[in-house]
Amino acid sequence: MSDPEAKSNGWSESLRRSSDSILGLIQSRLELFAVELQEEKLRVINLVVWMSIAISLGSAGLSALMAALAFILWHSAGYLGLIALGAVAMGGAAVILCFIRHRLHHGWTPFSTTVAEFRKDRECLSKKT
Repeated sequence: MSDPEAKSNGWSESLRRSSDSILGLIQSRLELFAVELQEEKLRVINLVVWMSIAISLGSAGLSALMAALAFILWHSAGYLGLIALGAVAMGGAAVILCFIRHRLHHGWTPFSTTVAEFRKDRECLSKKT
């Protein structure tokens, strides 16, 4: 009569160990996600700081250059020179915006390590069944 009881304990023990393993796996994946989230946050902050510096310096330099060019063009080409200068500046801005858009769409993939680990876990679990 102790045999059915042993089977019951063995089955519940196996279920408990499986549950413990699954919870451990989930915990490690959530920890990995938290680390990657912190890395992404630092990457975005770093990007914003460098972009702010670049925009500030670029604006100051571009303003000085545009003022000098406007002064030179006013004496040699008049209004037509100023219009051409404005068109070139707008074209340059459009090219830069397209470049930034391309980098945002095709840049790094956030949380790629977490996704890869979940993919590996899924493959391992599908092989066992």
